[in-house]
Amino acid sequence: MTNEGTIRVHRILGGSEAAFHVMFAPLEPNEDGGTYGVQRFRELGHVRTFLKSLGIGAEHILEALRQLAAGRSASVPNVTLSDEALRREGLDSSPTQKRSKR
Repeated sequence: MTNEGTIRVHRILGGSEAAFHVMFAPLEPNEDGGTYGVQRFRELGHVRTFLKSLGIGAEHILEALRQLAAGRSASVPNVTLSDEALRREGLDSSPTQKRSKR
């Protein structure tokens, strides 16, 4: 099954935890009531690599990085991800757990 939605990236200011949070916001509500996962990254380069692993095109990645340079958040709209990709990358709707892989 495919899932359409928006990838959102939020920059966290201060603290010693991950500096960037990446999440998938589906167009359709989550059927099982679970929350979608969040991936956390310390470096902007890791965010770029993660977006590329999701199949996001280079132009969309550059635009997201521009948005982050201009402010604290970025959005990549009109993204289609398979259930498998969501699970593999920790953005699925399974019970939320700490997902700081990078």
